[in-house]
Amino acid sequence: MTRYAGVRAALAPSLALALLAPMVAAQEPGPRLTGVLVSEGDGAPVDGALVSLDGLDGAVVWETLSNASGSFSLPLPPPGTYRVRVSRIGYDSWTSGPIRIDSAQVSEPLRLDIPVRAVPLPELMVTEQTDCPTTPEERRRAFALYESVLPILDSMSAADTRDSLLVRLERPIRIWNRGRFRRARDTVTVMVSEALPNASPGHLETYGYGDIVGDSMTTFYAPDGAALASPGFLATHCLSTAEPETGTEVAAGLAFEPRPGREVVDVRGVLWIDTVANEPRELAFNYTSLRPFLRRYLVPPLRDYHERRLPGRRASVGTIGIEESRFGGQLRFERVGGDRWLIREWRMLRPRLVSRTFSSPRTGTNVLPLAVPDEYSGEVLALFRNTDRSPR
Repeated sequence: MTRYAGVRAALAPSLALALLAPMVAAQEPGPRLTGVLVSEGDGAPVDGALVSLDGLDGAVVWETLSNASGSFSLPLPPPGTYRVRVSRIGYDSWTSGPIRIDSAQVSEPLRLDIPVRAVPLPELMVTEQTDCPTTPEERRRAFALYESVLPILDSMSAADTRDSLLVRLERPIRIWNRGRFRRARDTVTVMVSEALPNASPGHLETYGYGDIVGDSMTTFYAPDGAALASPGFLATHCLSTAEPETGTEVAAGLAFEPRPGREVVDVRGVLWIDTVANEPRELAFNYTSLRPFLRRYLVPPLRDYHERRLPGRRASVGTIGIEESRFGGQLRFERVGGDRWLIREWRMLRPRLVSRTFSSPRTGTNVLPLAVPDEYSGEVLALFRNTDRSPR
């Protein structure tokens, strides 16, 4: 006897976004922890730095980027003692001493004098990435290409979240039809504060690009502007260059892959760059290390599902059939006015487990899981400034 069954895999993030997004633009900002970064000695603003508010145990509470005036703003954390960590690509990192936050409001912005010591990026990263399977000269070319688009990636990660985006989303859903669940696609148009919701760079560096929601729901993230511009991305990935196909408009590709020994779900791919304008155009990526992640988080509920269907029979789950090249995504970047950039369109193929089962009274239930792609896509239809509400 042969049966097929599906296990939910990647519905949670898009479903939550569709339900909650209409309320985002109407929410008033809560109390904020604000501050300014200045260079120790000359008092010059430190812009484009990753500002991380960490607990004393090192866990990241909030993080953001400083703007052109060195200012930063974070949601106010619960009362307690914290440290502020400042990182900027090409510079030494800096961590403050303990900072006590007691009240529900912070009246005065923090002023942090940062010792700024520049380190040439190619020299720094070529030295640090000695375990990457590329030559020093290749790494220098890659980092020079990376530096050329870093300001734009920074601008995407430092976008003003008080702006609103009109976004059209397409995602898979399950509907009950004639006594069984069937899969279909749903389209929704919502107002949100960010085009493609994503985990923070610190979370991606530590936990990777796959996450578990509840007991059997998974979500997968993308390497967006904030991720690509973060020091953590360089610390966990090897960079190289890629040649475009003949006849394409882009001039060069910045290839990336997880560093050796990276065991969490990660990404490899190519960021295609117009080297004349020094602008990113498109990014194509695939997920890596999917099988151990799916086996750890989705196989147990799959086994439980089959054992509940056939009480008294133990379910044996075989090796997951998966072709990682089928799972990943494409992002298209676009300038939307002045120096503002965002992800205009995206398409992501996330894994979902289906299973083929063979059951008999003598051998029990043998489950053969197979990972199949679920497609999530979207595009930004309009940008509304917080001040005038006019579309851009």
